[in-house]
Amino acid sequence: MRVGLNLLHCHSSIGGVWNYVRNLLEAIRDYSHANEYYAFVTVYSEQLVPAGRNWVPVKVRISGRQRLLRVMYENLILGWHAERLGLSCMHWFANTVGFMPRVPALVTMHDLNVFDLPPDFSRAGAARWYLRIMMPRSAARAAIVLPVSEATAARLTAVLQVPRCKMVVVPSPIGEAFRPVGQCEVERFRAKYALPDRFWLYVSHYYPHKNHAALFRAYGQLVRRAAGGKWPLVLCGNRRGADSLMCEMAREAGVSEKIVWLPLLPDEEMPSLYSAATSLVFPSLYEGGGIPVMEALACGCPVIASNIPAVQEFAGEAAMMVEPSDCEGLANAMDRMASHEILQESYRQAGLARSVSFRSPAIAKRILDAYQKAAARPCGGRKRNGQSPGDDR
Repeated sequence: MRVGLNLLHCHSSIGGVWNYVRNLLEAIRDYSHANEYYAFVTVYSEQLVPAGRNWVPVKVRISGRQRLLRVMYENLILGWHAERLGLSCMHWFANTVGFMPRVPALVTMHDLNVFDLPPDFSRAGAARWYLRIMMPRSAARAAIVLPVSEATAARLTAVLQVPRCKMVVVPSPIGEAFRPVGQCEVERFRAKYALPDRFWLYVSHYYPHKNHAALFRAYGQLVRRAAGGKWPLVLCGNRRGADSLMCEMAREAGVSEKIVWLPLLPDEEMPSLYSAATSLVFPSLYEGGGIPVMEALACGCPVIASNIPAVQEFAGEAAMMVEPSDCEGLANAMDRMASHEILQESYRQAGLARSVSFRSPAIAKRILDAYQKAAARPCGGRKRNGQSPGDDR
């Protein structure tokens, strides 16, 4: 098959979606060399394309950061380009499919936050309007819809009436690099970033639904009454222009002097960060998947996380679950984790065992099977390039 990959929207500041695409392409590269992949890229997303003879970057001279131009290209030109290249199917990674896909489409849907969350917690303005119009149409137009979790699949059925038989759940695969690193590497990492032996960790870009304010309040309670409050809270993520707001939230919670703000780290250092941390605290109010939780579990980092559906789906009993809006409950969970090394080790081992289920090979097989199914289906009822809809390339 010739599989198209629409990576025009990708740039590193989009956070979880960037990580998802990177992880999935690496899993496909490592699992199979049978297909040809034509990746439509900009200068920002070209680095996502794995090296190899069967991976072909198709450079498009637009910027992934110029949303209007990118959307116009996707809706008016990309489908024709895909058909001209004789692609068997096209994978769209960002919740929508263009008006004229021209070849069978698969669309990854990460979450339904534009339907589930208010504008101040989700996308606002034109982007929100566009997604609320295009996501239902894309779900109907696509040959296969690819939710990143069973939780997202359930919302797709409830909100957009997507039939379960049309969906293939494809979580983010966790690569082999995400394993516990050796003690020497942990010490080197801590020295590089001046981190102590014990610290709390939250990996997240700033969005209101990531719930930093509640975490700061819970941590403030911990600082005032428990031994775990002696550990700093380390934040890793893009503050997205909310520096003053986050600093104000930390000041109001009385924890300004206890927070360590890390810069954005290169991908290769993330396993060292998780391995060095005493516990990941993940109080998000809303997730489609929750990649940091999966990465932390795979690196043997004990996890305290929100008891929301997507996180429960992937972490199960391998994480200590809390109600994210209950600051006192979150503080109590952190106190409990800090006070019992045996409990930390128990969650560490449970996380390592749980992470086997989201390693790359099983998920790579799932997406490759989805490509085969999509390629066998007609696009708008047409035959493609002289093929019948069921022919394999």
